[in-house]
Amino acid sequence: MVSEALTPSSGFAASDLMVYIVVLNWNGREETLACLRSLEPVWNERTKGIVVDNGSTDGTPDAVRAAFAAVEVLEAGQNLGFTGGNNIGLRIALDRGADYVLLLNNDTVVDPRFLREMLTVATVSEEIGFVSPKIYFLDPPDLLWFAGARFSTWTGYGRVIGYREPDRGQYDNVRTIDRPCGCAVLVSRRLCREVGLMDDRLFLYADEVEWMLRARKHGFKACYAPKAKVWHKVSASVGRESHPDAFYYGVRNTLFALNTHAHCGTRILRYFRELSVTSVHLAALLLSSAPKVDGLRAIRQGLRDYRRGTFGKRGRHMAVAHPSRP
Repeated sequence: MVSEALTPSSGFAASDLMVYIVVLNWNGREETLACLRSLEPVWNERTKGIVVDNGSTDGTPDAVRAAFAAVEVLEAGQNLGFTGGNNIGLRIALDRGADYVLLLNNDTVVDPRFLREMLTVATVSEEIGFVSPKIYFLDPPDLLWFAGARFSTWTGYGRVIGYREPDRGQYDNVRTIDRPCGCAVLVSRRLCREVGLMDDRLFLYADEVEWMLRARKHGFKACYAPKAKVWHKVSASVGRESHPDAFYYGVRNTLFALNTHAHCGTRILRYFRELSVTSVHLAALLLSSAPKVDGLRAIRQGLRDYRRGTFGKRGRHMAVAHPSRP
């Protein structure tokens, strides 16, 4: 998709909108508390907070309740993954009348004006269903982690714009992007109503790609809001931060998303798409700090489980109808 420049409208009132911020936690007590402290300037009568705890054993729910009385804590009781946990928060927020829901990683801190800037972009058009901010590494804080993204539905190759570049203002234009960033994404009530929530079967990784491709069928766009700033606690060392699970879910879920929402036709073309997606992840593995043998096993298992139509958490399979088969 070619990025399209947008001009934010100037007449909206943030006070007219009900927004819920959903922070998902799994054994990240100190990171979650730091994230919530950075959000304190944002809370008001129309901006509420929910922490969804995915079965933590580190005391996060009690710590949040003790420190932030205004933040609601929902305990899932088990690890439902990124998709399942966030969907709990989405459902509650929408049931309570949210116009927008912001999904925010717990290992982030935010600029006090970030939400207002995201809403400024989101309200340009009802076609804008997702908005993601400019995201930096926490250390060093001027190094970009996300300034938009490109993604090919033919090859499954995705590229984060600006990754590891110093911010010199080179990505300061509001524009459409090929996919939002699950680390921080504002989603509209209208999109959730017409498209649905995240796909629980994916569990983790590539979930925003599937959601975006599904939303695109309904005419929705994703946009980048450069004046909205978030800092993400990830390593800025050479080599992309990775775990073998990222390669497993990346291969399996990317193929599911593409072959469900971007059909390529013949069996031969599907085979080459599988080869392309696998090759993309192999290349990423070589450039990452992940253990290479474990990564190779994860990629092989991800491809195998995709072909078998088994989804859910890795090692706990959930059979689903295979998107490549009639």
